[in-house]
Amino acid sequence: MATNKTDKFEVLLRLKSIELIAYWEGRLITTRIMGLFGVSRQQVSKDIRLYNTKYNLDALVHDPAVKGYVPVPQFSPVLTKSHINEYMSLFASLGNPSTALILLTEFNVAAVQLPDRAVQPEVVRPLIRACHLKESLKIRYASMSHPKVHTRTISPHTLVYSGFRWHVRAFCHTRQDFRDFVVSRFESTPEACDVLAPNIDEDRLWQEEVVLRIEPNKSLSAGQMRLIEADFKMTQGQFSLTVKKALAHYTLQRFQVAVTKEQVALASQFPLQLNRESSKQLKALLFG
Repeated sequence: MATNKTDKFEVLLRLKSIELIAYWEGRLITTRIMGLFGVSRQQVSKDIRLYNTKYNLDALVHDPAVKGYVPVPQFSPVLTKSHINEYMSLFASLGNPSTALILLTEFNVAAVQLPDRAVQPEVVRPLIRACHLKESLKIRYASMSHPKVHTRTISPHTLVYSGFRWHVRAFCHTRQDFRDFVVSRFESTPEACDVLAPNIDEDRLWQEEVVLRIEPNKSLSAGQMRLIEADFKMTQGQFSLTVKKALAHYTLQRFQVAVTKEQVALASQFPLQLNRESSKQLKALLFG
């Protein structure tokens, strides 16, 4: 009996994954599901037929041009809530594919639903395609420094979830350097263009790493510092994270690590801080 329940759960998990990939990427190939779940091509084909007949009638059609299945124009998810965070959870849990989705479905266990920040599939799909095919895109974009919508040409290489929002790491042909573009700030669907995309190896901050040594905020009391050390299983009062230089500031935000003197003074908001050596490294990285 338990085996039957397990089998049904695994099938449902594969069906949810089929729906998420089709919705957010605009294309589903059987080898993708085979690789994620270690099942045969025949099993994936069976799952797709099941999805198309029992759960979402004729929602996926085979397209020989893309060697896979594509969602019909009126496609609407039925097994998931169409949140970008569900798509993120699928790939964040590849080492144990069911964990992230179990947290959202099992009784007595809850997870905070992060906002999708107006991230739309019609924006994400061409970004993912451009990353895979090393293409360039024309985009209409607004930023905090340039809040008026304007046109840029970018060459994306990686879609990144920082823990709070989605952005794409891309070469900006206007600024002639690699930058982060917040996905929710794209004004319309990106359009492919015939501009040569630089190699990802040229993104120095993406290729190089930095070691962040983190310790309890020194403004905390001795008792509070011991609690923080226990929370993070620190050794000799600190722990280390090795991250891509391009993702260092996102990592610090995610862990609520104080960097400035003003932040150190706000120990209740920033229970962690960088040690002196890491702080110097970060300032050199951010300000040259």
